[in-house]
Amino acid sequence: MSDMKKSAMVMALILALVLFSAAQTRKRDVTLSQQSRANIRQAVAAVGLILVRGLDDASPRPRGSGVIVKSDGVVVTNHHVIAEGKADRLFKEIFFALSEDGMAATSESKRYRLRPVMLNREHDLALLRIVNEGESIVFPAIEIGDSQSIKLLDDLTIIGFPEKGGTTVTISRGEVQGKDILGNWIKTDARVIHGNSGGAAVSNSGKLIGIPTKVIADSQPIDKNGDGFPDDYKVYGAVGFLRPAHLVAAMLSQMDRGSAVAVSPQAPPRMMPSVETVTVEGTVKAAAGARPVAGALVGLLQSGAESVTTNNLLAWGNTDPDGRFTLNKQIPPGKYTLRVKALGYKTHSRDIEINQKNPQIVIELSLPDKK
Repeated sequence: MSDMKKSAMVMALILALVLFSAAQTRKRDVTLSQQSRANIRQAVAAVGLILVRGLDDASPRPRGSGVIVKSDGVVVTNHHVIAEGKADRLFKEIFFALSEDGMAATSESKRYRLRPVMLNREHDLALLRIVNEGESIVFPAIEIGDSQSIKLLDDLTIIGFPEKGGTTVTISRGEVQGKDILGNWIKTDARVIHGNSGGAAVSNSGKLIGIPTKVIADSQPIDKNGDGFPDDYKVYGAVGFLRPAHLVAAMLSQMDRGSAVAVSPQAPPRMMPSVETVTVEGTVKAAAGARPVAGALVGLLQSGAESVTTNNLLAWGNTDPDGRFTLNKQIPPGKYTLRVKALGYKTHSRDIEINQKNPQIVIELSLPDKK
């Protein structure tokens, strides 16, 4: 055997070992602890099957998933799950079925009627209340987590009742692939398929992080016979999109503030107002002498970002001769990381919370350390 062939075999063996080691490392990384498994199983109990009946339906039919977020019977799901097609009209009857054993949701003894109480069409979310005409029931509810603090590669588990999974609960594990702060999305590689809509995306602690809402597939046309027209399509992958749980928390807060108003069972659901955005502006000055710093670059990043990239830079601006700046985009209230850079000064970085009360920011830059 020639030296060249021996070298090629050795390189192939090394590559195989590296790939095997990486696969084993990945396997160890995604293995759930016993506590995480218990947390997720507990969250499964709060996820149910949404069934609907329209004017032409003889009996209720499965439509999507829903999550109990308050033990008195408040359920969150996607607006499109309870709306008839692209119409704004809600289904005549909406039902919620919980599973007997944490798996199947077929027993009518665990089926309840739902009444819509709040709609948020902008973010495709809806709050509904279980209509319980008998004795008071304490329902299993999921705790809402901090969806604004999750990071890339954090583990997620999708819980729902996808159409291809029948009337039994189905889970899918994945991780956070990205965050779209301005668009209010969390991206994941966990399977999000038809019927998962309105279900739960939970962390390893079993807390609600997002609501599976849509999926975008990478579908490429294939021209088999060379006539210039696609004969088939091949799907190479897909990205699932979740509505962050903090939007659900905002709806619950809005609902609680209006709970003092008496609402009859026949009253239409209230509409959730659009999420307000904030114009962020402020001044940059020197820490010593308080003179304005002109030409400073001010960037607002996703919370916890350690460096500036095209993916995590949400808004930016430059200071004028008086040190004043206005960011180029309005920002939803929330937690962010502020990064400021100016010639002759140390880079300034800090976590900041933006809301309607403090859109004006004052930034002090320090001189670099002397060597």
